[in-house]
Parts: sequence; structure tokens; C-alpha cells
Amino acid sequence: MNFFPIIGIVLLLPTWLFAQQPRIPEGWSDGYAYANGIRIHYYRAAPQPDKPVLVMVHGVTDNGLCWTTLALNLQGMYDIYMLDARGHGLSDPFMAGDDGETLIKDVVAFVGAMEFHNPILMGHSMGAATVMRLGADYPDIARAVIMLDPLLGRIGGQNRPTRNNSKPNTDVSSKSAPTKPKIAVNMFGNPEALVTQNNYSFEDLIALGRRQNPLWGEMDIAYWALSKKQYHGPYTSEAAEAMTGTMNIGNALSRIQVPAIILKADASAEVRKANEDAAAAMPKGKLVHIDGGGHNLHHDQLERTTAVIKEFLSAL
Repeated sequence: MNFFPIIGIVLLLPTWLFAQQPRIPEGWSDGYAYANGIRIHYYRAAPQPDKPVLVMVHGVTDNGLCWTTLALNLQGMYDIYMLDARGHGLSDPFMAGDDGETLIKDVVAFVGAMEFHNPILMGHSMGAATVMRLGADYPDIARAVIMLDPLLGRIGGQNRPTRNNSKPNTDVSSKSAPTKPKIAVNMFGNPEALVTQNNYSFEDLIALGRRQNPLWGEMDIAYWALSKKQYHGPYTSEAAEAMTGTMNIGNALSRIQVPAIILKADASAEVRKANEDAAAAMPKGKLVHIDGGGHNLHHDQLERTTAVIKEFLSAL
């Protein structure tokens, strides 16, 4: 029997599996809720109606499916909902009049529209700032707050998170095809530039994701690529200010009265000390640095991130 064709097929499987835009995992579903004046799109992991509700809020340029690998590790214990934030994924775009409170109010309204009672809130990056501020400003909503690598301080400060392993907003070209146009994935820019990102081929985005994120699994890269094709904002300076305004956390940490945890990326001793000092303001909180993890620590170090979150949740 000739095994070489079989071996070739096996080696090609990762490329074949993600040559097209990925579907949601088996047993998952999606839907819309009308909340805070827009349609908010969400994904639901395998239903667990008798388990506590966990609402997950992603970071800038991502979508709800960017939580998939972490959600798969948690779905047996929680009824998990993953939002597409305003201007992201399949949710409605930013609107005139949006401000630094809008994304927080979106999640508050979503929880109300879905009739959730004291859900656990989890967020990453901008989403971490969102659930942090929600926990501070709406103390009766959340049962607990989990924050993955939020900005701890003012935007532009030393602890500002970066994306894609400290390579934000960088043009990356393929060495194997130097004549191809350079592609870049950016959070902000003029509308034409942002729409250009939506037109990148899925295959080019997959290749970019693999180059920039060598620690990620194929599923993480596939959903990351999909999120970049879906990202649709901000197209105005006002919308950009609404997004950046979300991350101005002020004294929010000191006002979260429920159990809370911050997971931060690996960092120098000096930065770790600054993070620990900021987190000390939480009355019922703790901070854990994820060794070897960058800003997207739930992709870089999935198993360690899962273990820390499970330990925190088990104590609720």
C-alpha cells in the first residue's frame, strides 16, 4: 500500500480546513438582541440553561468567535454568550452621538434584553475595560468580573496593551511573494483604508495571523482572520473617540464590589509592580500575570489562562 498520498493529505489538512471562512462549532448557535438602540449579534456556546450565565466581550477589531477556544474549555460549566461589539462582527455600526459610555451601555442593555440575572462578565482588552466599568458603574448587574489584559492607566501610558505580539498597525508582506501588495490590520484609519481590510482574502489573513502569532492554534487564527473581514468601524473621529473613551477607566477598579480578577500579559518586574499596585485598588480582586503570554494571552497561553479562570470561578 502506498502511504505517501495519505501522508500528503494529512499534511494538507490544516490548510484545507481553513481555506474557507470557518463555521461556528457544532452545537453552537447565534442570534440578535435589540439593545441600546442597535442590533447586537451574539454567539451562544452549547446551551447549559441550568448553569450560570457567562457573557464574554471581545477586544478591538475582534468578534465574539475570537473567544472560541477558551469558551470550548468552559462550556460544560457555564451558559456562555459571546457578543459582537458595536462596529464589530455582525452587530450594527457606530452611530452619531456614541461616546465613551456607549459600549458599556450596550452590554448593560444586552443583559437586560436577554433577561440574565447576575451573569459573570468577562472581557479582553477594550472588552475588559467595558466589563470593568460596568462592574463599577452598575454594581447590581454582575456576579463577578474577569478582565484579560486591560489597560491599567491612561491611554498612551506605559501599560497600554499592544496587539499581535507587540506589532500593532504594522505592514507585513510575504517574503515568498514579494510582488503581492502589503497588508495591514489596523484599529483606526480613514473609511477607505478600513474597508480595504475587509477585502483582504481570507487566505492572506490566515498567513498574516500565522506569521504574527506563532503561539496560536489554527482555530484561533481562523476566527481572528474572520473578525478582520467583518470589522466595520470606526469610520468617524467621533466613533474612534467612543472606542478609546471606553478604555479611560478612571477609578473603576476601586468601585467593583463583586469578586474580580485581572489576568495580565507577561512583563518586566517594573511593569508587573505597576500592574499589582493598580490592581490593589480592587476590594475583592486579584491579579495574575500569565508567563509567556502577550496581550492576547488566551490565545498565547490558552491552558494556563483557562486554569487561572477556572480556579477563580470555582471560588464563587
